[in-house]
Amino acid sequence: MMNYLELLKNRSSCRKYTNEPVSCEDLEKIIMAANAAPIGSSRTEDIHLTVVEDRAVLDKMAEAMERRREDKAAMANITEKIKDDNAKLKAKFDPFYGAPAVIFISHRKQDIQPGIEYCNVTTVALAMHLAATEMGLGSVFMWGSLEAMRMYPEYDNTAVLELPEGFEPLLGVAVGHRAAEPKDKELTADKLKVNYF
Repeated sequence: MMNYLELLKNRSSCRKYTNEPVSCEDLEKIIMAANAAPIGSSRTEDIHLTVVEDRAVLDKMAEAMERRREDKAAMANITEKIKDDNAKLKAKFDPFYGAPAVIFISHRKQDIQPGIEYCNVTTVALAMHLAATEMGLGSVFMWGSLEAMRMYPEYDNTAVLELPEGFEPLLGVAVGHRAAEPKDKELTADKLKVNYF
């Protein structure tokens, strides 16, 4: 088992996976890690996880992302690297990078502590991401396809997730076996600006 700093050195966002499925045992460990995440006011009933291994469901969840990629103005807001003749933009894109499993994290729509839902789903996502890393699996946060459905409501296919009433998917974590081993990175304390009082 890695110590925490070794885990952080080995952590990366994986965007290329093999076709090997994630075992039920590994998925169970990742879900266990999610259950250990800190949740505001311990309201675990406000969180719902949906494990998707069905490619047809993921394809439905990807449709809005295809629409967003056609919107050059929207894409220009995200990155200046996108050009009209960009071959990558024209090619079919899988926002889940071919991962064999995606775990969507949904939250009950908030009326008690508005805004805390984003904190909650992020702590759950990070717990799963680090657990996958410790197990030798790759993972990456999934935001784009969900954001695209909010941008283009006519492409909102979240109904395929069969969520409890009043819940909305806010973040996902793609999980799978890495196509390439990650490189350890050097840990530094100078990437983020800090001020002290």
